[in-house]
Amino acid sequence: MKRYIRAIILMLALLTLLPGAHPAQAADEITPVSALTDLRANAPEGTFLEAGAAPIITDDSYQSEHINIKITKSRLEEHKTDIAVAEIYVSSVQYLRRAFALDKWKGNMRSVKTIAGDSKAILAMTGDYASLLDAGLVVANGTLYRKSENRVRDNCLILADGRMATYKRREMDLNAVLETGGIWHSFLFGPQLLESGEVITKSDSKIRQANPRSALGYIAPGHYVFVVADGRSGKNRGLTIEALSQLMKDLGCQTAYNLDGGQSAILWFNGEVINAPYKGGRRLTDIVYIGLE
Repeated sequence: MKRYIRAIILMLALLTLLPGAHPAQAADEITPVSALTDLRANAPEGTFLEAGAAPIITDDSYQSEHINIKITKSRLEEHKTDIAVAEIYVSSVQYLRRAFALDKWKGNMRSVKTIAGDSKAILAMTGDYASLLDAGLVVANGTLYRKSENRVRDNCLILADGRMATYKRREMDLNAVLETGGIWHSFLFGPQLLESGEVITKSDSKIRQANPRSALGYIAPGHYVFVVADGRSGKNRGLTIEALSQLMKDLGCQTAYNLDGGQSAILWFNGEVINAPYKGGRRLTDIVYIGLE
């Protein structure tokens, strides 16, 4: 009997080492919700509605006591590409969230409509598909899903105080960033789009050619942009990494990060896809979104 029990214990220990297995560390060991910083003071007066006020929603905007979204569409004639930019203010990163298809970290893919609807998202954009990678740090909404390094990809962190930091491949010390605490999200696609706040003039990324793009930009704590560029069609060429870098700089970003693009480059707002995804888009593993839960 004792030998049988020991065998079960050994089996359970081995299972925790399998790729994708959840570590024992709980969410509040990384960034307790109570530690999230109130970011209202960073927004211009009138950005948020009074407490208890009903949200104001239009075809291209959303305003509530915690969230302010303004969407603009334009065309970059130099690059023959249509873009959509969502400028976002949140009172806390609690409202800048991630969601996985069917609320499962690994193995599922669903339409952005399904994932966003299940998450009660207001605004959503494709995420980083980190669940399909074999290694790399994964934190979503303060929960640690995988604690390992991926030395071939740039990293991006959203912190509990609203800041966003990016790291070139092999430059992030995994243990150091975990020990400092306060990680709300980590992203694992890349590359980073600005270097010390400056434009990348020549990227060594393998995906640097013109493509449909999804990008996350940071202007100040609580102030972000979601950017989607259409491409791979007769009307829209798409953006190179260098062109996307320049765009993020022009939008006022201090830091910016490239997320899953190509056919996954989708921007969704208030129930509708608002860009023109390549071949209508595809199913996703995860989204980054703005929402109340």
